[in-house]
Amino acid sequence: MKHFWTHKDNIPEGLGYGQFTPGHFGWLSFTFILVLAFTLAYRHAGLSSRILLLRSTGALLIMSDIVKMFVLARSDVKFTDYLPLEICSFGAYFIVLDSVWYDHPFFLQMLLILFLPAAIMAVIFPTTTPLPLWNFFTIHQFLFHGLIIAYITARFVCGEIPLDYPNVLASIAKILVLVGIMYIVDTVFDKDFMFLRDPYGNPLLKLIWDKTKGGFAYTVGLICFSIFVVHVFYLLFKVIALLFIRPI
Repeated sequence: MKHFWTHKDNIPEGLGYGQFTPGHFGWLSFTFILVLAFTLAYRHAGLSSRILLLRSTGALLIMSDIVKMFVLARSDVKFTDYLPLEICSFGAYFIVLDSVWYDHPFFLQMLLILFLPAAIMAVIFPTTTPLPLWNFFTIHQFLFHGLIIAYITARFVCGEIPLDYPNVLASIAKILVLVGIMYIVDTVFDKDFMFLRDPYGNPLLKLIWDKTKGGFAYTVGLICFSIFVVHVFYLLFKVIALLFIRPI
């Protein structure tokens, strides 16, 4: 527990749980159990209980990020480099809005085809691998992204998220606007929110960086890869919905 509150920028080498190690698979198993339990509870809940569960999840996501910011503020790191302006932070914000306007479809397909893949990638390729298994930031990474996955999966499994291709294009357009804004912020303030200028230790993004040789080409490559992933997930979810999903 010596390094429970230590940020990865300050952790000694050799203490991390590593990529695709037993420890990593343990956290992936935890995430799977969380998603499964949440989905089963949501599936068997009535309307009022579903809304309460969704709004409680949104509140928990925001609270967990507030706690993370408090820990960062007390850590020996540059606080402004870690503001909650990453892709999954925006996913959490949209989850809060979706839970408040439960019957409005504006956010639903965006959550499914944009933020669900991002959250899944975040637990498969975590940036906390240099940290110990029992570290605050490791726990936050898997709990935070696990809740995002659980929220979206539950709504999808219960047939609450419609899927049509025009909305895919609209969702991509919306996220490109957000990406454009964040790229300007990153460039003006020399930051790396949403990993738009640097992979920051993410193995998957590092592969894109290596293939594109970095710089603006990396940003373009990241956007193109993300659009490709969106289409892959759309086709996957469409097939699942056609074969298995019925509104409950």
